[in-house]
Amino acid sequence: MTVRFPYTSVEPLELDGSVAADFFDLPDASPGPENATSASVEQIDPSAIVTNALRSPIGTEPLAELARGKRSVLVVFDDVSRPTPVAQFIESVLSELQAAGVHAHQITFMAALGTHRPMTRDEMAEKLGRSVVDRYACLNHEWDNPEALVYVGDTDQGVPVWINRKVIDSDLVIGIGSIMPIDICGYTGGGKIIVPGLAGPETVNRMHWARVFLRRDEVVGRPDNPVRTSIDALARKAGLGFIVNVVLDADGRVVAAVAGDMTAAHREGCRIAAGRFAVDYDREYDVVVADSHPFDIEFWQANKALDTAGHFVRAGGAIVLVTPCPEGWSRTHRDDILRFGYRGTVEIRRLVEEKAIRHSVVGVHMHQVSEVAFEKARLIIVSEGLPRTEVESVGFEWAATPQRAFARALELSGADSPRMAVLRNASRMTPVRVHGG
Repeated sequence: MTVRFPYTSVEPLELDGSVAADFFDLPDASPGPENATSASVEQIDPSAIVTNALRSPIGTEPLAELARGKRSVLVVFDDVSRPTPVAQFIESVLSELQAAGVHAHQITFMAALGTHRPMTRDEMAEKLGRSVVDRYACLNHEWDNPEALVYVGDTDQGVPVWINRKVIDSDLVIGIGSIMPIDICGYTGGGKIIVPGLAGPETVNRMHWARVFLRRDEVVGRPDNPVRTSIDALARKAGLGFIVNVVLDADGRVVAAVAGDMTAAHREGCRIAAGRFAVDYDREYDVVVADSHPFDIEFWQANKALDTAGHFVRAGGAIVLVTPCPEGWSRTHRDDILRFGYRGTVEIRRLVEEKAIRHSVVGVHMHQVSEVAFEKARLIIVSEGLPRTEVESVGFEWAATPQRAFARALELSGADSPRMAVLRNASRMTPVRVHGG
C-alpha cells in the first residue's frame, strides 16, 4: 500500500501490510439540496454562489442598502496563510458596492494579518486578482505599529479593544473569508477577520490566551464557545458591519456562501461547514501520519494538522507530520519559538505570566503544540523548511523522508501490533469521537 502526499518533492510512504492502517479524509463535499446558496460540484461558479448569498443576507439589510451613501468602505480579507479564493468571487461584492454608488477611490482593501508577516503585492494580486490590486488601494494591517492602532474601549469581559485605525475611519467594514474548523475558536470566519485579523497585540493576546484554560471539547466543532463570544464582542465593538464567508470543499472549491450580520450569518455558515469537515473515528492510534496541506507556509500554520492528529493518537503514541514550511517556524515569532522550544504546558503558562514570552499568542501556540507533541505523544517532522538542528532544539525529532519517519514512529510507539491512522486534509478536519474500539 502506498501513501502519497500533496507535495511533489516528498516521496510516498510504502506500507508492507504488517501494520493495520485506517485512512481518513474529509467527507464528500458536494453540497446538499437544502442549501440554496450552494451549487453542485459539477456546476461550481464561485461568483454565482456568492451573488446568491448577497441577495439573501442573513440578519441584516442587503449590502447595497448598507453601502448607500457611505463615503468610505473597508474590505478586509484573510491573508496568504488562508486558502480562501477571494479573486474568484470578489467582483460580486464590488458590484453591490458599485450599485450603491460607492466609487473605486472610496474603497480600500486590507489584509487581516493578525500577527502574521505582511503580504507582498504579488501575493495580494494572486489573492484578490490583479485587476483589483491595480484599481483599489490594498494595504497590510500593521499590528506592531502603535500609530496604526486606536483604542475603542473595553468589551463587557473587560478586554481592551485596540484596532486598526482604518476600521474606525471607515463608514462600512466588510469581512471576506472562509469558514473551516480551527482549534483556537471552533471555526474560522465571522468576526475573526477583525479580531485577531486587524487587532493590536494586547487585544490579540487577551483573546487567544482565554483558549488555554478551556478543554478541547469545549471549543472544537462548537460555533458558540467562550473564545468565539470574546471574538464577536470585540469585532462588533470595533465596527464590523457585514461579512461574506465561503465554505470550501477538499479541493479548495467554493461550495457554499453566507452573507450578512457577523454573528447570524457566521453561525449559519458554521452549520453548513459542520457537515463538510466532520470526520468520525472510534479509537486512538499508536501511530498517526498527517500532512498539513493547505496550511504549508510555516509551522505556525501547520500546527492545525497537529491539533487534529492529537485527537487520533493515543497517549504514548507517535505522530509523523509531513509539511514543507518554506518560511520556517514563523516569520514573526521565530525567535521566541527557538528560544523557548516546546515544553510542559504548566511551564509555558508560567513563562507567559512572568512575561518571559512577550506575546501570549506565542504562548498559546506553544501550549497547543505541547499538549499534543510533548505531553501526549512524540512528534517526528518531515520538512525541507525546518532544519534538523532546529527541530531537535525545540524538542522534536526530524526525518528526511516519510519512510524513515514512519520507521522511527513504530519504534517510539512501542506497540507489538501497532495500529496506524493516515490523515489527509488533517488541518481542516473536525474530529468526532464515536463509540467504538
